[in-house]
Amino acid sequence: MIEKEILIDYNIEIKETRIKKKCYWIKLKIESEIFMKNNKIKILTAFILIVALLLIWGTNDIVTTKYFISSERIPSDFDGYRIVQISDLHNKEFGKNQNRLIKKIKAANPNLIVITGDIVDRRKWGTKYMEEFLAEAKGIAPMYYVSGNHEVWSFKYDKVKKILEKYNVNILDDDVKTIKHKNSEIKIAGIIDTGFEDREEYVPEILGNLKNKIKSDEYSILLSHRPEHIDDYAEFGYDLVFSGHAHGGQIRIPFIGGIYAPHQGFMPKYTKGVINKKKTKVVVSRGLGNSVIPIRVLNRPEITLTVLKSEKYMN
Repeated sequence: MIEKEILIDYNIEIKETRIKKKCYWIKLKIESEIFMKNNKIKILTAFILIVALLLIWGTNDIVTTKYFISSERIPSDFDGYRIVQISDLHNKEFGKNQNRLIKKIKAANPNLIVITGDIVDRRKWGTKYMEEFLAEAKGIAPMYYVSGNHEVWSFKYDKVKKILEKYNVNILDDDVKTIKHKNSEIKIAGIIDTGFEDREEYVPEILGNLKNKIKSDEYSILLSHRPEHIDDYAEFGYDLVFSGHAHGGQIRIPFIGGIYAPHQGFMPKYTKGVINKKKTKVVVSRGLGNSVIPIRVLNRPEITLTVLKSEKYMN
């Protein structure tokens, strides 16, 4: 009887031990699953945070892209002449009084600043950041400007022009002006954005009229917001063209390029860099701001610095 009771107690202990072990492993498994789940949440949170920070950085950190343009048509006095291009600001702020943007421009040490449209944005209308930029930039170098589609579509272009004039900006509304440097001169022309009064079909005629005001032996610069008219720019023989509008394709994929650009659609052809067409070179800026899409991916805001090199001087 005693042996039977001992055996029963032993069996109970074994069962209890087994139950304890099973509970231990269940508890360990649950704790492990909770740990893994918490880790996954932490990893996912960290990943989202890193991506967000990269997007913020990539949308707000300005880079200066430098180009050298050589031609025997460039007067020797203009050898080393430095042109900074500002495009598609879209009412964007780069620090107090635009100090981060101004710092980049000053570091480029330009002889000339060209502004190729969309200095304001029709969707988030305001002139505060435009004025802050102009107020600081006017003492750096002479400024020349052409309109973009957002000045047109805001229906407030007259107001924009008054502000530009306040800061001594040269407005090129289908106009040609002379730039003098040392003992030589070149010509700079500008075309009003084609969004005005459906001017699209008249672009060749306007470009031709402007080119007729420039002598054949004079080096010519054209400011025009839209790069998609590159065939027309080349047809009339402009030497150097500055454009923007494409926002660098907004989202860039390595080895493929930009995804979308206004008026070029998906997989646009002209989004950045120097494009050669016949004897014409077109500098397309990725621009600074954004409009419909608020972020940039692998497509940092930029100013371009173009340095003229006279082949006459080199020879």
